[in-house]
Amino acid sequence: MADSHPEGVVPDRAGELIPFPALLPGVLFALAGCAPPAPPAAGPYNPYGVPSEYEQWGLKRTIVQKKLDEALPPAMRNHGIDMWIVMDRENNKEPLHDEVGGGYPGVRGVYLFFDRGEEEGVEKLFFGSHEQPNTAIVPHLFDATAYYGYHPEGVAPILRDAVAERDPQRIGINRSYTLPEADGLTLGLLEYIENAIGPEYSSRIVSAELLVRDFRLHKVPEETEVFTQLLEWSDRWMKEGFDAVVPGETTAADLYWLMEQRARDVGLETGESGSNVARIVREGEQLPLASEHPIEPGDIVGIDSGLRYLGFETDMKRTIYVLREGETEPPQSIRDAWQETLGVADIYVEEMIPGRTGTEVWSAIVERVQDRGYQVVGPDAGGVAATDTRPEIGIYGHSVGNNSHDIGARVAQDFPLAYGQRVRFPLVEGEWVSVEFHLSTPIPEWGGTTWYSRFEENTQQAAVGVNYLIPRQERLLLVAPEGGLVSPGNE
Repeated sequence: MADSHPEGVVPDRAGELIPFPALLPGVLFALAGCAPPAPPAAGPYNPYGVPSEYEQWGLKRTIVQKKLDEALPPAMRNHGIDMWIVMDRENNKEPLHDEVGGGYPGVRGVYLFFDRGEEEGVEKLFFGSHEQPNTAIVPHLFDATAYYGYHPEGVAPILRDAVAERDPQRIGINRSYTLPEADGLTLGLLEYIENAIGPEYSSRIVSAELLVRDFRLHKVPEETEVFTQLLEWSDRWMKEGFDAVVPGETTAADLYWLMEQRARDVGLETGESGSNVARIVREGEQLPLASEHPIEPGDIVGIDSGLRYLGFETDMKRTIYVLREGETEPPQSIRDAWQETLGVADIYVEEMIPGRTGTEVWSAIVERVQDRGYQVVGPDAGGVAATDTRPEIGIYGHSVGNNSHDIGARVAQDFPLAYGQRVRFPLVEGEWVSVEFHLSTPIPEWGGTTWYSRFEENTQQAAVGVNYLIPRQERLLLVAPEGGLVSPGNE
């Protein structure tokens, strides 16, 4: 596409220019303590207003600094860990690599944090084989760095001396059965640490999984601003995908590739789950995911997906109804089913109270929806629901933010193989949570076969219930028989 669009506009489907929102105007460099450069006379095509690489670096630096200063000390103290060692190596990054400073780890890189107490705070040390340049974050935020090049003994003597000098009582390392994000230390690196610090200090090693959980769940305001912007982009991106649908021509697979390309065109990435595949429901029948079936009038099409940016990832759903000739809205039964879905969402969030465990919230929701006549099924019941005629519900909410399925509580049934201990984690005020479930509602026009409606919105846990970070989908999006969105779905 040409680079001649004026700042603040993007061409619509007809080629006309329409305005688009700017991203966090005027705050990125102020937060990072840097002066913004003069804007270029003519920049590249950037319809979403994604910040420059330099601006992103400034914002990332601010977030890392605030997290290490505000979130890390209480996370360490609440779990009795006075030293936290995060270690990774070239071509095998630790899950928290970017969140604790990032940069090039080299042969082996060590991010060492030592709690010196309330007055002095947490000391931040980095040891690596290669010097971190000024364009990295570590030199700006860490108290001290040490570089060992290709010394035959590597980082071992530096790590050994640092630990012995500080004499920690409990050394946290990232090993966890439940949390992938807190399980980044490989067996080889664990053996390396143990050999470096010796048996006395190795006997003080404990899992840092709950420290990692609390560190990530503590959201600073700048994180929530960025994540909210990413949700707005995700909502726009999904609607632009649906807007390109031409009934009878566009297949579910076409929609997938169109959206993959669109994300890259606007300077973003699709989520790691790779799930932005269209689910077509045709009179109760669920067609194969991302199939070569053209989307037809009368179809209900849903997408479960998200975008990645600056270390964050959204996970949300949007659903369309494709109008038949002469229709201006979906049949009443479909509209009623969607309103029932929203009503269950209201019940769901009412039961989300900080301090309750995920399984306690799930049980409270289950009790209420059973009174409404729903049979409760598991998260893998989509195929069954498509051929059933009974009202059913599956509830599988989760933490969200740095990954599509993140590190906090799961609002779900106790399913250890999938969720480990996460259903026993408590909800935490301020964390980001995905409110996710499906309803199977019998549709009379389909002979009573159910519509497997799917709801997912990203929210922030409040004192009671949640705050939707962007408006939830109140109405089904409508696609005209000839193609193109008729309605944004939230008016």
